[in-house]
Amino acid sequence: MIDCKELVRRVRVLINETADDEEVSLLSADTRSLDKTILEMLPQAVAFIQHNKGIGAGCVNLKSVKNLSISHFFGGGLMILPEDFELLVSLKLERWKSPVQTIHAIDSREAAWQQNEFTVAGCCKPVCVESFTPGGVRCALLYPFASDDSSTPELFIYEARFNASEGLESRGDSIVDSVVYMCASLVYTMFERHDCANSMLALALAACGGKSFKK
Repeated sequence: MIDCKELVRRVRVLINETADDEEVSLLSADTRSLDKTILEMLPQAVAFIQHNKGIGAGCVNLKSVKNLSISHFFGGGLMILPEDFELLVSLKLERWKSPVQTIHAIDSREAAWQQNEFTVAGCCKPVCVESFTPGGVRCALLYPFASDDSSTPELFIYEARFNASEGLESRGDSIVDSVVYMCASLVYTMFERHDCANSMLALALAACGGKSFKK
C-alpha cells in the first residue's frame, strides 16, 4: 500500500524533474498550494487509470463484499452498490452458471436487450447494468433474477474509489507509476502546460498498458 503522502511527494518530484526553470518557479513557488492541488487531483487520476488500464495491469484498491441484499425490479434484480464502488471485477449470483466482469451503462445496447423477453440474459451468460434507484442511489441491475429468487451474491469483487486515508493498494509498481504520471498530467493541465500534460498522459497509459490518446 502506498499512502497519500508518498503519492503527493512522487508527483511533486516528477513535476519538478520534468519542468524547465520557469515552470519550476511557477509550480513550486508555493509548496503547500501545489500539494493541495495534487491531493485534489489524485482521486481523478486513480479513477482514470482504473478505467483505462490494460488487462494485465492488475487491480487497484480491490475489495470484496458479502451479504448484500437484492430486490426484484422490473424483470431483474436490484442491488445497491457500495458508496466507494468504481469498477466491477467479478459478480456471481447463486443461480448463475458464470460470473460477470463488466457492468454496462444504462444507455447501452446490453441494457436495452434486457427489456425484451427474446433478448434478456440467461443464467449461462448473465448481464449487469449500472443504474440509479428512484431515490438517486447508484445500483446494479442484475439479469436474470426471478421474482421468487431470494439469493444473495456468492461473489462480489470490485475496485474502490481512491480514499486519501486508505492510500493506493496495488500489487504492481506499474499502477503506482501510472497514477503518479496521470496526476502530474492533470496538474499540468490546470497550469495550461498542455505539451507536458500530454507527455505525462502518454507515460501514464504506457505504464499501465492502456491505449494512447491525447486530451
